Amino acid sequence: MTRLKLVLSKKKMTQKELADLSDIGEYKISLLCSGKADNVQLITCKRICVALNCSLDEVFGDILDK
Repeated sequence: MTRLKLVLSKKKMTQKELADLSDIGEYKISLLCSGKADNVQLITCKRICVALNCSLDEVFGDILDK
């Protein structure tokens, strides 16, 4: 399970809600949650972090460790 998916679960937020708050497509959010996203732009990560009120490491640390 990705950190993003864990954060969403802890905050009781759906992928659709995150997509709406961050203005990122649901498909991209789904790819990120499943760990299947390649080539993620930093601005996308930042928008997700702002929407979740979390740090980059809290949400994407598993991607950064690769």
